[in-house]
Amino acid sequence: MDLPALNFRSLRYLQAVERHGTFTEAAWELGVSQPALSHSLAELSRRLGVPLFRKDGRRRVLTEAGQRVVRYADRVIGQTGDLIRWLDSWQQGEVGLLRVGLIDTVGLYTLPSGLSRLQGEQPGIDLQLVVAESEELLSMLDRYRVDLALVVGPAGSRYNSEAIATERMHVYSWRDDMAGSPDSGSDVATPAGWALYPPASRTRLLIDQGLAQLGIHPEVALESAHPTVLRQMAVLGYARTVLPRQVATVGEDSDLTEGPLVALRQIEAVWRSDEDLDPRAARLIELVKRGDPAGTP
Repeated sequence: MDLPALNFRSLRYLQAVERHGTFTEAAWELGVSQPALSHSLAELSRRLGVPLFRKDGRRRVLTEAGQRVVRYADRVIGQTGDLIRWLDSWQQGEVGLLRVGLIDTVGLYTLPSGLSRLQGEQPGIDLQLVVAESEELLSMLDRYRVDLALVVGPAGSRYNSEAIATERMHVYSWRDDMAGSPDSGSDVATPAGWALYPPASRTRLLIDQGLAQLGIHPEVALESAHPTVLRQMAVLGYARTVLPRQVATVGEDSDLTEGPLVALRQIEAVWRSDEDLDPRAARLIELVKRGDPAGTP
């Protein structure tokens, strides 16, 4: 048997007749003429190939087949109503999936307060996070594996973007390691080497440019994409490093000494240029930019 072409209007008419028992009262409730309702239900019966009603005096009583059809109508119309309500909430950014890619410092220091607010305000949003370096995150954005990427800017003209934070990056060293050397041109030379981000990273480019402007030519002893590793090397007195201030100063046990400002690292929220900003992503960006209650982004 081929699937018959049904419409919601006929199914709603059928539900109304079940409630009222007569075509007249059902037509009055629905605001349609009785002939229009009768014609629609006759067409529904014809398409299904079964009688839907039998007469019982002035009343219309559902046949066994009619009862099965009206239960089907209840499910279909009810589920359709649920779907319409969900789609409306989705368009408003209140529910649905949001996949966010972010660099590690954003995940540790920039995102949490905004994320907490978003989950409190919109618990229907299914938020999925992935942590990686900026270039990898932009590649994931290109491949539709994330909806929003929080990366070191500038992301470039291929994308839509919005600045969400600026991180101050300073030289950090063990508290007793600020003697310097006479030929360095700076009081933050390299008696024990440097621990820095990988050469191919956007952050390393900013650091290299900033150190060069300070007249510092670092002898790199260790490279890592993880700022917590770089911080630990400085805490152990193994090397000097350059870190975002919020990474270097975290915790009460920090004995690092802050040196000169090396760079201002811009963090951008990035999405594909061929799409409008997802309303869930727009709300997250707004909350992240608002920062914590004390006003620290």
